[in-house]
Amino acid sequence: MENKMWTYIDEQKDVLTNILNQEEKILSSLPDAFINKKEIIITASGSSLNAAMLVKTMLEKEIGCLIQVETPFQLRYYSPLLHLPHKHKLLIVLSQTGKSIGTLECLQIAKNNYIPTIAITADNKSPIAIQADTHINMPCGKEPVGPKTKGFTATVLTLHLMIMKLFQLSSQSIIKEYHQSINELPQNIQHAKKWCEEHNEWAKAKAMSIVGFGINYPTAREGTLKILETMQIPVMNFDMEEFMHGPHRTIVNHSYLIMVETKGAGEVLMKNLIHFAKSKTENHLIISTFQEANQQTIHIGEYPMTSSWLNIVVIFQVICTYLPEINGMNSSDPIYGDFATTVGTRIA
Repeated sequence: MENKMWTYIDEQKDVLTNILNQEEKILSSLPDAFINKKEIIITASGSSLNAAMLVKTMLEKEIGCLIQVETPFQLRYYSPLLHLPHKHKLLIVLSQTGKSIGTLECLQIAKNNYIPTIAITADNKSPIAIQADTHINMPCGKEPVGPKTKGFTATVLTLHLMIMKLFQLSSQSIIKEYHQSINELPQNIQHAKKWCEEHNEWAKAKAMSIVGFGINYPTAREGTLKILETMQIPVMNFDMEEFMHGPHRTIVNHSYLIMVETKGAGEVLMKNLIHFAKSKTENHLIISTFQEANQQTIHIGEYPMTSSWLNIVVIFQVICTYLPEINGMNSSDPIYGDFATTVGTRIA
């Protein structure tokens, strides 16, 4: 059976270019009343949660507004955020399918407390799209597989552009950089495939750790989710500095470690971690905007406004699709296809 994930990975170039080209149309339904809110709350699960964390890290300081990111469960039962009415709050919910039960319940709580809501989904007829005050349709097409690829990158891009518009920031420069970043994707995909071809032994890994910092801590989280979903092995994910407070003890001769190296406040610490890891295990991969490509490094272009998150995440997408195939696994095949509806987290 064909692995559909390769198709969805390749489709990202066209999907994301289309979102950039249709930015004005996609965001045309945003009400003026939502402009410059004092507090943004975002709730999502899985890849959508990682997308929310990534956009928060890119924009929170720039817009000067608190962006709270919570899982639907925490937001419903343990957080006061939706239970304290405030006219300056805005709830944004992310769900590619638009059928997450927890997210839908958060919309109802917000409505009960007069908090306005925006939903970003890929289905304008979904329950979440209908329930929200405003729906932003994300034109990424269908992606009927568990591990999301184009859905994740489309969510990040749409949310990024939407929050910039809500705070009246010019998107001209960021759109230009995104176009450049998108044009590099085919090259990134080929480089990642080549690395996988030369490192088949990684398919036998029993566990893995992935470390990033700043904007690319959420990117590393998404890579972690993709690899554990497809290889079905334990994969740990850490903010770089937190990794140095205990989890670093997992770096041993037979361990597998992926480190994301980009410019930013943590680049010196990451350089030190890489130097240390090289002396402890041969099974390490560096995804880097600094270092040239070699047996243990995949080089990507530097895009300073986005910290190259898009070009990094596509490396993880290739790895999570290629390595399982070595083990005879098709990562687009359904595993426990009825799980979400059986346990009660998604509407059938």
